[in-house]
Amino acid sequence: MGRLRLPRLLSDGMVLQQNKEICIWGEDEPGREVTVALMGEEYVCTVNDDGEWEVYLPKMRAGGTLEMVIRDDAGEETVIKDILVGDVWICSGQSNMELPIRRVIDQYPYERENCINKCIRTFKITEHGDFHAPLKDHLSGEWKSVDRRSILDFSATGYFFAKHLYQVTGVPVGFINASLGGSRIESWMSRDMIKEHVKLLALADEYSDDRVIEEALRRNQRESLKWHKSLDRMDLGLQENWRKDPGDESAWKKVDIPFFFKDTALKDFIGSVWFRREFTVGKQFTQKRAKLWLGTIVDSDTVYINGVEVGHTDYQYPPRKYVVPRGVLKEGKNVIVIRVKCEIGLGRFTDNKTYALFQGDERIGLTGTWEYRIGASCKKIKETNFVNWKPTGLYNGMMAPCSKYKIAGLVWYQGEANSRQPRNYRHLMKQMIKGYREMWGEEMPFFYVQLPNFDAEVYDLDRRKFAGDWPAIREHQRRILSIPDTAMAVAYDIGEDNDLHPLNKERVGFRLAMLAASKLYGEDMECEGPQYYKVIIRKPQAKNKEGKAAWRVSIKCYHATNMYAKPGDKGTEIKDFEIIDNKGESHEAEVEFKRASIILKCEDEMESIREVRYCYHNTSRGALIYNEEGFPMAPFRYIVKYGGNKRNKPH
Repeated sequence: MGRLRLPRLLSDGMVLQQNKEICIWGEDEPGREVTVALMGEEYVCTVNDDGEWEVYLPKMRAGGTLEMVIRDDAGEETVIKDILVGDVWICSGQSNMELPIRRVIDQYPYERENCINKCIRTFKITEHGDFHAPLKDHLSGEWKSVDRRSILDFSATGYFFAKHLYQVTGVPVGFINASLGGSRIESWMSRDMIKEHVKLLALADEYSDDRVIEEALRRNQRESLKWHKSLDRMDLGLQENWRKDPGDESAWKKVDIPFFFKDTALKDFIGSVWFRREFTVGKQFTQKRAKLWLGTIVDSDTVYINGVEVGHTDYQYPPRKYVVPRGVLKEGKNVIVIRVKCEIGLGRFTDNKTYALFQGDERIGLTGTWEYRIGASCKKIKETNFVNWKPTGLYNGMMAPCSKYKIAGLVWYQGEANSRQPRNYRHLMKQMIKGYREMWGEEMPFFYVQLPNFDAEVYDLDRRKFAGDWPAIREHQRRILSIPDTAMAVAYDIGEDNDLHPLNKERVGFRLAMLAASKLYGEDMECEGPQYYKVIIRKPQAKNKEGKAAWRVSIKCYHATNMYAKPGDKGTEIKDFEIIDNKGESHEAEVEFKRASIILKCEDEMESIREVRYCYHNTSRGALIYNEEGFPMAPFRYIVKYGGNKRNKPH
């Protein structure tokens, strides 16, 4: 077996970064001479005592297709084919970056038919955490260009970012997808990046012991299996076969779907609940397979139609999109039964989702009155220990092996998992950006997504530990803009209040792409929404005819050409500005636009103003503010440092 070896990133279909010296590296027998041949030129190096080698190729212009030959003086040779030169991006973060196109394809049915483009490529890094040291290479992975088959596995955010960037620049785009659902920011950071956080370092040390990881994984499996088996044994619905026979009809109660369990007699319920409903179909539904959509359900579900299982989902987030095979439906009356398992007392059928059976243009709605019956109740399931989310794990196992691969910059979509402990998020993000730039040896651009609106799992203030503090994370993200060569895509208007994974990934990708096109390519276009740079507070002076005097707050903004309020689902009135007085009480204000400023007027009596806020809630309350190019204003929290008439700058 030969010793000439290349990292997985250096493989067929790769995209090399334009206009930068390119490192080509690998391993071989110490002392051997390695030659890299590209475009008629050869670059030679000698393998060092550690069995490692690297050569640097001169800067290249965008284009392709190229072929690279790597050989050593022992006769071993590797050929890399189908190489493009363009822009390479690391797309990293948690589930909203990882979320594949297959999860949103019904939102973009045209995309699969029109996606074929050899100039858009991705390298998906397989999930892997390592707590010993940074890996030299990934365990698996390959470059893929987008086509009708591969697109389903592309990161939706990454794909739309690449698509829109390519449309603007015409330059090939390759993005390395280093993401994992639920991951915390510290899992993507090295030991050096978290060195000031003693608890995080201690946690990384704890998981550097393989026995700790093995026991955690065994415990996860053991506890999960124990909980589900125990519940199944107790479940009266399984014992009496409710999927086919409801048994005692009088024991079933009525409920309207969709609903939150907390709003009914099922509040805080943990265990299994069965739901059933009769519906009628015509003959046409019996001749072909049908689609069944059931929104999202917390936490897991199994669905039966006429006693036949047609769908099952193990956890809460995926949309329930099932296929009913031909022959299951019968002309006339049919029965659908759903068995739902609730693990921690926060069950729901998510509202504002589709609950229907359909076939072509024919559709049978399934919202409204259902019957339900408890199968069994039990204690809360033990919390899963997600090992790979621990500090340094994903950095070592997924990010570090990318460090020699030249890139244009990094795109980041993360923060949800840190919302329960938001206090250190800004410092961690700063250290991560600094650390990545040191790792790549350049001040590369860092573009990121501010968390969108979301309200479904933050309804109970008594559950703050579960809910998290999304407004605080957004504010930390906004303040990161003080770091040079960073930019933020605002998503507060394109999330979904009822879904942690909003479907509108194209708009997110578009906004990120416009940031890159403007800031990296100098395209003459607006790429950001209004952002305040100064707040001027004036105390009330003369009283009006009604004997009242108004506080006046002037918010001066960048990126504020022809600002306007865009009506939406929450109405036409601007309700998301708040003035917080010295007692902590919130006051509404009248809002008007004056050139590049927003003027707030409030006639309430206050001793002084402590804060000015915009959209500092989980979701909006009214119309949102945009500039004429259609980019939304970023949520913010402005704290008055000096009070009174002082002119205060952002902090």
